[in-house]
Amino acid sequence: MNRKNSKRTARHSPEQKGLSSEIYKIKYTVKEGSGVRPSQMKPKKYTASRKIYTPIEADSLKRASGMTPKQPKWLESKDESRNNASKEKRIFGETVGVFLSEFKEHLTHIDYVTVIIVAVLSVIGILAVHSATLTKGTNRFDIMQIGMTVVGFIIMFALSYIDYDTLTKNYRIILILNVLMLTFTAIFGTGADGGGDTNHNWIRLGPVGIQPAEIGKILYIITFAAHLDTVKHRVNHIKTLLGLALHSGLIIGLVLLEKDLGQATVYMAITVVMLFAARLSMWYFAGAGLCGLAGAPLIFSNLQEYQKKRLLVGFNPELDPLDKGYQAIQSKTAIASGGVTGLGYRQGFLTQNPSLLPAKHTDMIFAVISEEGGLIGSLAVILLLFGLVVRIFMNALSSDKMSGALICAGVAGMLMYQTIENIGMCLGMLPVVGITLPFLSYGGSSVIGLYLAVGMVISVYAKNHRFYFSKGKI
Repeated sequence: MNRKNSKRTARHSPEQKGLSSEIYKIKYTVKEGSGVRPSQMKPKKYTASRKIYTPIEADSLKRASGMTPKQPKWLESKDESRNNASKEKRIFGETVGVFLSEFKEHLTHIDYVTVIIVAVLSVIGILAVHSATLTKGTNRFDIMQIGMTVVGFIIMFALSYIDYDTLTKNYRIILILNVLMLTFTAIFGTGADGGGDTNHNWIRLGPVGIQPAEIGKILYIITFAAHLDTVKHRVNHIKTLLGLALHSGLIIGLVLLEKDLGQATVYMAITVVMLFAARLSMWYFAGAGLCGLAGAPLIFSNLQEYQKKRLLVGFNPELDPLDKGYQAIQSKTAIASGGVTGLGYRQGFLTQNPSLLPAKHTDMIFAVISEEGGLIGSLAVILLLFGLVVRIFMNALSSDKMSGALICAGVAGMLMYQTIENIGMCLGMLPVVGITLPFLSYGGSSVIGLYLAVGMVISVYAKNHRFYFSKGKI
């Protein structure tokens, strides 16, 4: 008995004594959950995997397990460059897609009433310039006018896509650029015919001529609007007015140094309209008017004789019908000969004569339209221009920001003044100072400048429209 008990004790001694060795636990304990002792478990048979790897897959597995060396550096760099190129291509494609979708969405917020009016005026201008330049024996003017119109439309839509706040926030940089441009023109500029005896408002780049003051008007509207926006709560303070006077006086003074009196008067008109839109007290306007009237005799007495004559003839062309008043008299004659219905397209007597109507494709384009289109054609043009100005003023009133409203007011003031002055010149009621009729007169710089101005107006409209659209959705 003792011998049997001793054998049983010896057989089960590891479990009874509670040895902690992991080896005995693995060897003698029952496998968890199987109910089978390790000695009773059948060994697993090794079965080879049935998957057959390609050489590329096998090589990848070997590299991952460290059995083979890594890929050579030149191959790694080649793969990396290929991956980077693919990534850049994907990012570029995504960027272009986002831009196109945003621009497509932007097109739904454009003021198409303004665009349509501008398009109609541009077509009339192309037709009028074609008729006015038939006697010159070249189609260069037609190609130039059509080309500038197409480029202008592209610039207009591109500028309308840009947030005008980006420009107004950097108005100091734009002001410096404008000052440098006008200063360069005043020093190195020439006249329209290449000479510098009369004025210095053109820059000649070979056969191409640029009139920087036309582009400078738009830059001035942006900077002056931003300046007024920063001082809108104290615009009637004397110190504020001195700063604004310095701003406008610097730009207008540089234009006067170019001896371009006509463009200087446009800048003055823009300034007055924008100050009025900024709610400057009417007492300041009244005081400025009284000072102008009081100083007019003194200013007139100090003018040169030819300057006095030009000014007087401007209001009464018959004082010098063969020289200074000749252009205005011929323009009046062409307008009167058109009658109600006009003489017909390309049938105007003065228009189709090489020498009877000077500057007929630029300053006197309204006389061409009136002679060949009659009263009906001239009234249609006036109504289109009037409608454009009213539409832009409406955009100013509906703008959600002061700077946007002032930009629209400045552009509307510019168009309004140029229209009144040009038609007044053609009727012999105002001095001939070389101001073009918006979108109708021939020109490169003037056409591009006008499309830039309308692009800014559309940018204000689009931003305001998106603002109210998103607010409505919320």
